[in-house]
Amino acid sequence: MYHDDLHQAAEYAHAAVASMTRFSIPPTPINFTIWYEYHAGRDPALSRAIDALLASGTSFTPDTTLQLYEEYLNPARMLRASRETTEKLQEAMDELRSFVGAAEQETRTYGDKLEDFSDSLDKQGHAPAFGSLVGAMLQETRSMQERNQSLEDRLAETTAEVQQLREHFEQARREALSDGLTGLANRKNFEQTLTLFTKAAQESGEPLALMLLDIDHFKLFNDRHGHQTGDTVLQLVARTLSDNVKGQDLAARYGGEEFALLLPRTRADQAVKLGDNIRALIATRKLVKRQSGEALGRITISAGVAEYRTGEALSHFVQRADAALYGAKREGRNRVVAAAEGTQSDIQPVLSETVLGS
Repeated sequence: MYHDDLHQAAEYAHAAVASMTRFSIPPTPINFTIWYEYHAGRDPALSRAIDALLASGTSFTPDTTLQLYEEYLNPARMLRASRETTEKLQEAMDELRSFVGAAEQETRTYGDKLEDFSDSLDKQGHAPAFGSLVGAMLQETRSMQERNQSLEDRLAETTAEVQQLREHFEQARREALSDGLTGLANRKNFEQTLTLFTKAAQESGEPLALMLLDIDHFKLFNDRHGHQTGDTVLQLVARTLSDNVKGQDLAARYGGEEFALLLPRTRADQAVKLGDNIRALIATRKLVKRQSGEALGRITISAGVAEYRTGEALSHFVQRADAALYGAKREGRNRVVAAAEGTQSDIQPVLSETVLGS
């Protein structure tokens, strides 16, 4: 689950150690993992839980930190939940098979009785016997109807249970491939899609562009205004990306304050133009706290673009886009740079305002 580069990992690790020192928390592996994840901001539920504990003045005892780890980070817990869901689905399917078997047996039994009724009619020709046979057959038919109704009711219940499990699996699949805070594709989804898109580009000969985007000075903004406001900024950037991609384009949260766009059938110069439009939209927004009216200034993004080269290793493709991103930061930030051409955008004037809910 960890794909942070040396710079990012060192930043998160330093912040984690500083937090543990500040709150007198022993730097055990579990505690380090909790605070590393907190500062990386990958799990908004964990961040909210820790923020709530900090706000209430709760001490981070061994029991508290172990509970945080078990609830939000322990992979064994996730595995158990997956196993339990699978077992429930298996139980439901077994019950369905049992119902089908019971219905088949009931149908055979009823058929046998119909055949006996027919034979009896051939042997008993006088009226009294005929009436008795018809009465018995009517009673058997009513019983068969009642059994069928009971089976139908239980089958409907089990079908509903299976549908709920299917929806649960689908939700779990979406959650496994989505970033919990922004709703964009997560790093795992990005890497899977990158593999598919590069293969398709290699087979078709069509262009494929990758753009890596990073919020400028986000750590300073986060430290100054708090994680909740920082989360709102991340969501704002994510919405801007989602609103400006289409078709098969994939917008993903690459890690922390970094995002990625995969743009099939797109050349590098076209990606630079798109990135510049996105950058300008974000740069023109003035951030204001809704409750207090406090002006928080503005945020900008830097971006790097690379176009896939046939046969290129995926790691090298990403590295070229990452190098272009760092080039944009070196050249002053708030710009888009293409790996091959070194094309960069110009800074646009500030025009509009965005009000934050926090």
